[in-house]
Amino acid sequence: MHLCYTWVMLRVITWCAKCLFLYFLVVIAAVRYSWVFTVPVWQVALKMHWTQLNRTNYVLSYFLPIFAIAGLLIGLIPFGRLGKAIGELFASFFPSASSKLAPEPDLIAPVLCAWIPVTLAFLVRFATWQSRNSSVLDPHLSPGRVERFFGPLRSQTPGLIDNRWISDRFIFTGPMLFLMACAIAVLLRHRLTGSGQTAVDSTES
Repeated sequence: MHLCYTWVMLRVITWCAKCLFLYFLVVIAAVRYSWVFTVPVWQVALKMHWTQLNRTNYVLSYFLPIFAIAGLLIGLIPFGRLGKAIGELFASFFPSASSKLAPEPDLIAPVLCAWIPVTLAFLVRFATWQSRNSSVLDPHLSPGRVERFFGPLRSQTPGLIDNRWISDRFIFTGPMLFLMACAIAVLLRHRLTGSGQTAVDSTES
């Protein structure tokens, strides 16, 4: 009984660690490599005369929807099947390596729930944030809370932008939308492909 309880706790800890790892990967992508997604969109919009904004203003204005769409598109990629195909190809060249036991898949893949940690962190930040225009009589009243975390750059006022505005967007709001969209895309892909399974291959993570 004790060994069974220890095994279950180890699976839970490992699953949570995978969720956090995916979150940190998305944060790094948002902070360091978001230009991979945003710059091509800005170049197309500029050539099509859809915008006159420079690259910096365009990225700050449309980073959230672009990053969410990127998460949706990445979630539609069948990484599980690609990983299985690569594994079978590797096994055909190295038969001895294929004799090892494959890792047991998670009941619920971390890719489906990696948005939970960042969402909890976002809700704490969202609830505790205070605008510069907060009333002295009611410091918990912060007008423009939704615009600060989700609105475009043109809707921001001096009371909404502070030295943590960019970090809030790139560390909390952006990764949360990306991981939510990715999870929705994974579920949609499995529904459309007729898998009909609650469990997703561990290679999805």
